[in-house]
Amino acid sequence: MAHNFAKDRFDEVPADLKRVGAHRAPVPPGRGWLLFLWAALATVVLVAAGIVGLTLLGDRVNFVENSTPAASAPQSTEAPTPVATIDPDSMVTVLNGTGRRGLATEAIEKLNAAGWTQSITPGNASVTDVETTTVYYEDPSQEGAARGLAEGLGVGSIQLSTQFQIPVEEGEEPVLQLTVVLGADYADL
Repeated sequence: MAHNFAKDRFDEVPADLKRVGAHRAPVPPGRGWLLFLWAALATVVLVAAGIVGLTLLGDRVNFVENSTPAASAPQSTEAPTPVATIDPDSMVTVLNGTGRRGLATEAIEKLNAAGWTQSITPGNASVTDVETTTVYYEDPSQEGAARGLAEGLGVGSIQLSTQFQIPVEEGEEPVLQLTVVLGADYADL
């Protein structure tokens, strides 16, 4: 069943529009280049703005990946090195690890002059061929005092060790001590 409708003003399409499909005109030539130029210009403007922004921020932005573990980068898992101190409460024993007689007594006199005024016990090590003077400390809290002893002697290294620990009876409080084993490097001073 065909309907015949009367023609009105909407049925007349001007011939100069060249409409295609649902009232679309063909794309004029060169329009693709125009879109490309606008995109290129926007890219240049954004890059320039980024460079200017980073320049203004200066050193506040760091793009270098931290090479330390997550627990360390700028935070460090290592405790800072304790400062050399003099601990008047520490028990100190100085052992001569060389064949030179009286070396432990000389070292005690040097330590007394350096400020170690508590009673320091001299003795002989079980060997006489020790090369490097070493200060042994039993607990990490004594590291500063161990450094102080090494500085007071002017030579040596420090080492955490329980090799010279004083045995205690059950229920007694352990006695922390610092033990210096003098070596050939101290005897040659």
